[in-house]
Amino acid sequence: MDERLSVIKQAMQLEDDGRQYYLQAAARARNPLAKNTFQWLAEQEQQHKQYFVAYYQIMEEQHDWPPMSQIGVSTQAARQEAARIFQQALTQIEEGIPEDIELSELYNGAMELERKSIDLYRTEAERAAEHNAREFYDFLTEQERGHLNLLATTLEYLDHPDSWYLTEEQWIVEG
Repeated sequence: MDERLSVIKQAMQLEDDGRQYYLQAAARARNPLAKNTFQWLAEQEQQHKQYFVAYYQIMEEQHDWPPMSQIGVSTQAARQEAARIFQQALTQIEEGIPEDIELSELYNGAMELERKSIDLYRTEAERAAEHNAREFYDFLTEQERGHLNLLATTLEYLDHPDSWYLTEEQWIVEG
């Protein structure tokens, strides 16, 4: 049991570190898409930490993994929220894009944090003997993969908007 709680503590710290990074990145970013993305990801990391806090408390009392429904885990698709953020930011960007020379650095740091989370949660899902633990870690792995995908997609848009439109919008190139 102690090892499971230790992993949960490690995960809480990882989520907290991610949240702090995203808040700092949002404060430094001038581009609306980057700022909105980092702010949303900070909220996501806070929500994940709250899940772990709830799991930790219940596991200390019950010594067993509760189902995700007992924790109040929202399986609401993050993809729709990410699309909303992206569309909102695109509207703001059309009004003018401030130059943001450190975006690649901020995004690369963020993607590294997401990869660490993915590695931890995937490993714990594979190791988990309890169904509820495996289900929770699988869920978080997918959440973090979605975050990584959002970061990669928005960075691609910010660095190369023409190729992003070609890929994402499936534009037909006529010659």
